[in-house]
Amino acid sequence: MILSGLINRASGNEILDKQNGETQKFDKEIKMKHKCKITVLKRECYTDLQEQYLANPKAGKCEFFEDGQEFIVDNNDFFRMMHGKFCSEAWDCISRYVYAALQGGSIMDGWSKDEKVMITCCNDGTRPVIFKLERIDY
Repeated sequence: MILSGLINRASGNEILDKQNGETQKFDKEIKMKHKCKITVLKRECYTDLQEQYLANPKAGKCEFFEDGQEFIVDNNDFFRMMHGKFCSEAWDCISRYVYAALQGGSIMDGWSKDEKVMITCCNDGTRPVIFKLERIDY
C-alpha cells in the first residue's frame, strides 16, 4: 500500500491517508517498499538563548548527534524507534515524515527541489539539530 500524502494517524490496525481522507485497514505487518536516509546536516547552538534561559548556560551543541552522521531507516527500525539510536525528542519531530517516505509518499512536493528530500529539525530551541531526510526507492 502506497499512501499519497503525509500520515495523520497510525494506530492499532488502521492508517489515515491525509491527502484523500481514506482510512486503510490492515491485518498484518506493513511491508514498506522504501527506506529513508537521515543525515545530520548540522547542530546549531544559540549561546545567547542558553545563557538567558537555561539552568546550564554552557549546555553547548547537542551531544547526541554528530554533524554528518547518517541513518538508514527501514520498517524494522521505524517501528522500534531506531532501537534507541536516535534522540526521542528529535524522533518525535521527524518520524511522521520518515513514515511518509517509507510509504513512498512525497515528503515535500512543491516546497523542495526534489519531492524525495526534506530539510527539518528537532524542537530544541537553543540547540536544534538540522536533518536531511531522503526517500530511497528500491
